Amino acid sequence: MEKRLPYGMWEIVDYRYIKQVRFIRNKTQKEMAELMDCDHVAISRLERGEIALSPLYKERFIQACKRLKVSSAELVNIRESLELKNKRGYK
Repeated sequence: MEKRLPYGMWEIVDYRYIKQVRFIRNKTQKEMAELMDCDHVAISRLERGEIALSPLYKERFIQACKRLKVSSAELVNIRESLELKNKRGYK
């Protein structure tokens, strides 16, 4: 099965992707905050869903993913992993 990023994938990205991308690139919240040009407290609150992933934060996350060279296949795998966790009742 070919894993390609569907058109408009960035539209469905939510706060849960931040932590997953951070883990696959072995980055701390502080390092991710530097990549996204925001405070590490904001990253922590975004990851927990305490603040909304506004268009500004989403754009910064997209740019950070580009800097980290996150591939579309990795994003598809993250999506599948999150869907599986959701089906099993995990957070």
